[in-house]
Amino acid sequence: MTPTSASPPLDAASSDDTARWTPRLVAILIALIWPTQLLAAAGILGANATASVAQSFHTTQVAWFGLTVVLVSTLLTPFVMKMGDRYGKKRLMLVMTGLGVSGDIIAALAGSFWLLLVGRAIAGCYGPFAALSFPAVRDIFPARLVKPASAVLGSSVGLVALAAPFLAGRLVDGWGYKGVMWFLAAASVVGFALIALLVPQTPRHDFRPGFDWLGGLALGAGLTAVVYAVGQGQSWGWADAKTFSWLAVGLVALVVFFFVERSSAHPILDLKVLSRRPVALVLVTGGLAQAVAFTMPAMAILLALYPHIPGVSAGLGWTAQHNAAVSVTWNVVMFGTGLVASRLLRTTDARLLWWTGLALMAVGYGLVGFFHANETELILTSCLANLGSGLVVAGAPALVVGVVSKDEQGLGSGMLNMLINFFGAIVTALSFAALATHSTVVDGTAFYQDGGYAWLFWTGALITVLTLAISLLIPALRDPAETDAAPVV
Repeated sequence: MTPTSASPPLDAASSDDTARWTPRLVAILIALIWPTQLLAAAGILGANATASVAQSFHTTQVAWFGLTVVLVSTLLTPFVMKMGDRYGKKRLMLVMTGLGVSGDIIAALAGSFWLLLVGRAIAGCYGPFAALSFPAVRDIFPARLVKPASAVLGSSVGLVALAAPFLAGRLVDGWGYKGVMWFLAAASVVGFALIALLVPQTPRHDFRPGFDWLGGLALGAGLTAVVYAVGQGQSWGWADAKTFSWLAVGLVALVVFFFVERSSAHPILDLKVLSRRPVALVLVTGGLAQAVAFTMPAMAILLALYPHIPGVSAGLGWTAQHNAAVSVTWNVVMFGTGLVASRLLRTTDARLLWWTGLALMAVGYGLVGFFHANETELILTSCLANLGSGLVVAGAPALVVGVVSKDEQGLGSGMLNMLINFFGAIVTALSFAALATHSTVVDGTAFYQDGGYAWLFWTGALITVLTLAISLLIPALRDPAETDAAPVV
């Protein structure tokens, strides 16, 4: 059976005027949400399992436990984008989910640290899943439901942030890192079954012969090297030769990629699409804004869990369980806002929700910088910030839908996914640099004072303000309910 012989997209059977949510559409959306947001859960669970890994294998290289997945995911994303358009997204989803199950099982059974990393590398093949799930929404859902369905798919990360910290505590406390690995393997099996049973095959969007392996390797390797250098720069030192070497390798690879793509008969990325002003503006601002929305809460965990030592450390000294209980408030706000946004996107210009979300994020994180001394202050200020974050993660997919055609959706969503990872590394590095402005080193351990935490959140606010300023240049968007034939220029 060829990819095009599968069931037609659901929107083929429903006119845009009569398109409504049906039990089948809801089931398909759940089937896409589960494996997509399992990536976010894996990040939270993995971060909580890191200490257990270090103690189990007595290694000082434990950073590779999380870094391996990020690097493999970044390297493979260009190929996943292209293969999804060429062979159909469902088949590739099943392959990637199957590799995720295999990798997590190998990691759970590993008797040595290097074998654990092999398992994590294989599981990293599952990392670019979002580069397929968002384009699949556009292929499967009626045109009038594409924006709200994409918004729910994106904002459901709030549910993950709500439950994952509690789950992480139980798994790590009861079974160590192996409990996390076995849970992820079982959850991936569920995701595989949901995709296989509920998600229809998507049509092919690329029929050109040949495959640009060199371009894909140059792009993936270049971004991977830059992300690695930025991620390690804080520990190596920004002036260290290793940092400069990895940055240089990454930049050279990216230059090679642009030359290869310009001469390739079948480029892995269509640079003409990416060079269109609306597309470039949406991808850059979408990547930056979501990098802030995902990075700031993760960095805030340092404030919550670091000890309170007058004159040395201004952490709040909470337990992980207490932090999880407090953070329930702003994660509920984020998810609820995303649901409301999914309704509003059917009749409201996505840019208005996007600009509103960025403004609320900027004000919210600016206030967190001033007020973060206790639960009440953090709840009030973080809820405001996450009110904005909910609009941002719900609105970003709608922006992409509004500037690319259906055939270009895989490229747009895949590039957005890559830029979130890329900018995420940069925002994290800037956040640690902000923390370091007011830090004290005791017995080789850096503790952060109140000024450092303030600048951490102000950095997030400033980046968001910059993103908002650039976002104001985004022109009017197309509605997917209209024709997809002519791209925005």
